[in-house]
Amino acid sequence: MHSIHWLLSFLVVTMVGYAEVTLVRDGKAVATIYMQGALDVQPLTPKERRTISNEEQSERLDALLVADAVKDLVYHVERMSGATLLVRSISLEEARNLPAGEAAILVGQLAVEAGAAPLQETTMGESYRLVSRPNRLLIGSEGPLGTSHGIHGLLATLGCDWLMPGPMGEIIPSLATVVVPTMDIGKSPAFEVRANWYSGGRLIVTDEELAQLRQWKLRHGQTPREFAHRHPDFMHGGHFWNSVLRHYKDTRLKEDPTMYALVRQPDGSYVRGKSQLDPLHPGVLDMCADYIRGMFERNKWPNDKRVALNVGPNDGGGYSESAEVITEGGGRFDPIAGDRDQTDVLVLYTNRLIEMLEPEFPNLRLGLLIYSVHADYPMRHKPHPKFIGHFADITYSRFHALEDTSSPTRNYYRNILEQWAELHEEQGNPLWFYGYNWNLAENLLPYTKMKIWGLDLPYYHEMGVKGHNNEQDKAWSILGPHNYLMARLGWDMELEWEDVLDEYCAKAFGAGGTHMAQYYLNLIERQERHGHEAGSHFAMPLVFDQEFVQESRALFAKAAAAAETDTLRERVAAFSQPVEMLHLYLNFIDALHNFDYVRATGDLEAMVAHWDACLAQDSNLVSRYGRRYMEWLYKPVAEQGKRYSTGEYRIAHRLPEALPTRFDPTLSGHLMGFQLPAVPHDNLLKTHTYGSTWMTQGLGGYRQGSVWYFDTFTLEELSAEEGVGLFIGAVEDEIHVWCNGTYIGKGRGYVRPFQFDLTGSIRRDGENTIALQVIRNSMLNELGLGGMLYPSFVFAGPRLEQQAPAIEPHQRILPGGGRE
Repeated sequence: MHSIHWLLSFLVVTMVGYAEVTLVRDGKAVATIYMQGALDVQPLTPKERRTISNEEQSERLDALLVADAVKDLVYHVERMSGATLLVRSISLEEARNLPAGEAAILVGQLAVEAGAAPLQETTMGESYRLVSRPNRLLIGSEGPLGTSHGIHGLLATLGCDWLMPGPMGEIIPSLATVVVPTMDIGKSPAFEVRANWYSGGRLIVTDEELAQLRQWKLRHGQTPREFAHRHPDFMHGGHFWNSVLRHYKDTRLKEDPTMYALVRQPDGSYVRGKSQLDPLHPGVLDMCADYIRGMFERNKWPNDKRVALNVGPNDGGGYSESAEVITEGGGRFDPIAGDRDQTDVLVLYTNRLIEMLEPEFPNLRLGLLIYSVHADYPMRHKPHPKFIGHFADITYSRFHALEDTSSPTRNYYRNILEQWAELHEEQGNPLWFYGYNWNLAENLLPYTKMKIWGLDLPYYHEMGVKGHNNEQDKAWSILGPHNYLMARLGWDMELEWEDVLDEYCAKAFGAGGTHMAQYYLNLIERQERHGHEAGSHFAMPLVFDQEFVQESRALFAKAAAAAETDTLRERVAAFSQPVEMLHLYLNFIDALHNFDYVRATGDLEAMVAHWDACLAQDSNLVSRYGRRYMEWLYKPVAEQGKRYSTGEYRIAHRLPEALPTRFDPTLSGHLMGFQLPAVPHDNLLKTHTYGSTWMTQGLGGYRQGSVWYFDTFTLEELSAEEGVGLFIGAVEDEIHVWCNGTYIGKGRGYVRPFQFDLTGSIRRDGENTIALQVIRNSMLNELGLGGMLYPSFVFAGPRLEQQAPAIEPHQRILPGGGRE
């Protein structure tokens, strides 16, 4: 039996004074909508955002929110019945004198005055109440957000639902007569803020797609981004230090460069990095305090305004190792990223800022994103009561829920959360959650957070988290069901995820829903039970195989056969597309792993064509991040592998997938002679390269220093005129190459193929030894990677023009494929 929709979770009361209300009879409107304010409200222009006061902007946004909700009510009733409800703007006095015999829908304060005062109080004014009386439908609320929620709550009682943004996701019944049942509903959300948003900017999402997401959010009672900051504890700003660095680059930082982070180099020397600050430097604290004072002035905030600000560091690495930072940091290393933990240092820095500013700004709260290498609970420095923690679980398994004890990274994270929950209970520190709705490392293949959201969001709620600010991607054919669950759980924590999955599939696919629900359950089982935590697409061949493809296709065929309408069958086809992409991807990976780069390029072309067709069908179905992944992570290795394995070139030797391995945590291997053929490596531990991940092999937290791989081989049928080269498919993310003890050169760049000329050092009639040293420069390119990521081979043909590739600047690949 399907779970009842959160907006249908109400008690129907039948008593004197309550009655059904007819809005449309036999295709003709019989009710009128009455509201305060205008229906034709224009969005703020860029100039108005710069020139009119904050109060005026808020008033306009409020009016626009209510007007859009009323228009959406008119739209849905018209789609249901063909009838258009009339909308009139009236005053409270006029509302009191409406004829009793005419059906009326009163919205907002008009409804409150008529007896539909909300039953709950909320921080954001979001509670609403729906009351039906003879010829009166009252949609009362605390404020504009509540009014919007109430209107969409009413539509849900009439059978409407929204499975994804855009027309493909709309569920609107056909009704010649539209009747609102007898009701008295009072609702308020479980989380105080539910501000999910698309990342990536205009390169990833269009204005139309952003507008469709906003509409979907409003229909599901989510929090528009511009309203989230009205919550007094919702933090303003992202990576705070980036703004400070830009603002003071040519003034204070130029005058005193010791405020930049002191960063240790591989050779042991120290330099002042430009990406981070030294958080405990007195000048940095003064500079950050002055920047915050400037924020109050620029925003015309009174000093006693309750404001929450994120004062955290930039993304990526480059953290300071000054004497005080090392002393106050506690000496802990993050077990996931493998780098020095920064939690204590940044908590102490934030505490000091709060203490500096508290006399001047008594209601100011400051906080950090609790993530990356400041993702722990502090060992030494207790957070100030005005410290805000905002959890972002970016470095933990993306395949497992918090309470899944089979996941080592989730076990570690759960321990951290329990300590923060104790702090919240003890001194009331505001806590928030910043989640991600996709796998971050890839968004082309099957993935679901159905069970993860179903278990984790109630967990966060129970520990006192006020709300979430979840970063979204746009591939709704992959992510739709769990996005829907996320929205539902924002209001009702009693929902069971399995019931919501059944309900979603029944609405999306009709009688085919049971087969589609089974597909998602199979997918969950694959994600949980295959022992992988790596977030990267490199883990996908370890989780999925062609057997899963065939099992899923069989379910899709049954679902399509059972679906009653073309619309339902269209959704079955759309939501099955990730499995078709998986089939193509597995073909591509199989070709790469078999050194068949001609076939790999053809498989990649098929992947791109499939993605293009889905985008053309409905741009909400797929993510442009996924398209960029194919360009960045698949295309170079396929095309360059083809270049050096066909035509004038041929493969002379394939490096084995498992190679003898030495770990070099002090970067001293070259001084110890690891590269020399005389140093034996026959008895070394062998580790997998492209056939597995470091996380799977228990090496996920290893980052300090480097790792060495060795291969010994002979070359046959090699002419004296042929040049010899080495093709490296990809590493994370710097490689140094020796051939028979001679240093060849280095290559640097994440998932980038490299070619090295071995001609002058190769033995054409004897045994050769290649030594490969791989260094992980980035704190975190992707979860659980390391070492060599794609197949590599020795090739013969025309000699390369240069001995080693040109060196790229250090880059970190950010979630979704961005670089810095």
